[in-house]
Amino acid sequence: MALFNLFRKDKPEDLMAFLKQGVPGGGEGPEARVRQTAQAQAQAAIEVEETGGGLAPELEEAAVLYANGKTGDAAALLNRYLLDHPDLRDPQPWYMLFDLYEATGQSAPFEDAAVEFAVRFERSPPTWSPRVLQSGGEEAAMPYMGFGAQFGPADRERLKRFLQEAQARPAVRVDVGRTPAPDEDYARVILECLTRLQEEGKAIQLTGAPSLIAHLQAQRDADRLSEPGWLLLLTLLQLSADEARFEELALDYAVRFEVSPPSYTPPKAPAQPDPRSGVPRPEPSGLSFPLYGVVGARGDDQLARLRAFAEDKPQVEIDLSRVSRIEFASVGLLLETLIALQEKGCKVLFKEGNELVNVLLQLIGAAQYAVILGRTRV
Repeated sequence: MALFNLFRKDKPEDLMAFLKQGVPGGGEGPEARVRQTAQAQAQAAIEVEETGGGLAPELEEAAVLYANGKTGDAAALLNRYLLDHPDLRDPQPWYMLFDLYEATGQSAPFEDAAVEFAVRFERSPPTWSPRVLQSGGEEAAMPYMGFGAQFGPADRERLKRFLQEAQARPAVRVDVGRTPAPDEDYARVILECLTRLQEEGKAIQLTGAPSLIAHLQAQRDADRLSEPGWLLLLTLLQLSADEARFEELALDYAVRFEVSPPSYTPPKAPAQPDPRSGVPRPEPSGLSFPLYGVVGARGDDQLARLRAFAEDKPQVEIDLSRVSRIEFASVGLLLETLIALQEKGCKVLFKEGNELVNVLLQLIGAAQYAVILGRTRV
């Protein structure tokens, strides 16, 4: 019997009978069977059957791999699926991959996929906006811009959206680690971006600067560095807090272009993240109940609090925006909670979950007891 057949129960009592039955010979309770199933899957390939929902088996398998913590395998499966289906016009597999990269903090592959998405669908890709940390803490998500080997129309659109987002944030992230020696126009684009951020008083978390500095220095040594390149090199040294090299280069720049040398200004340091212990737990508000982090073996208290919160309410909205993953081992307790709420006449709505979480909810039959809304994307 395939794994998903065990969850495709038409009646709540049949489903709960499966979840509550003990393991033969073990005499164990409700969660034991689900946990053992998940553990077994961690050691073996997952058998997936085509379901009535129309979702490709590879995408179902990716959602279960992710739920079991196999994020690398899930990402590889999604990438392989997209490569094998070059004419696919459905964006859902792409959204699954984007959400996986965001939830695991992989900004570089996210930006690579975003460029491919823009080319394939001829529209703007989703914006990098991670909402949770793997540690379970909250992330004051900083706007992110990654500069690559070239700068095309899709990159120009990403930069425009990045600068718009940056206006409302005190700190931003800029990655230049994948940028080779830029030509004059590309150097000017990066320079104008960094200069604007500095003028707006933003703290810039710069990554990949040593690599680009080395490329620009090589151009300078070969006497092929344009004036925007010189200014970009000075800006990178300043943001790297390398005052000695900045002052040396500033004098060379002044002699070369017959101008006054630029003055060194210490970079504005990004605020340090709060330690995990100091991160406030998101609290319910009105009819909205937020789950957060990885909902799993240590997340059972969240579901207990959800149940208590919904006790006297006709409906409840479960906010999944801060949830990175729902562990497969916890689906039994989650379904039991949903069924209990339904029996009390409480209507349940899931909102703002990432695509992998939402697919898992669909696979385990949560849609029989709740409405599942997709994530709002920009």
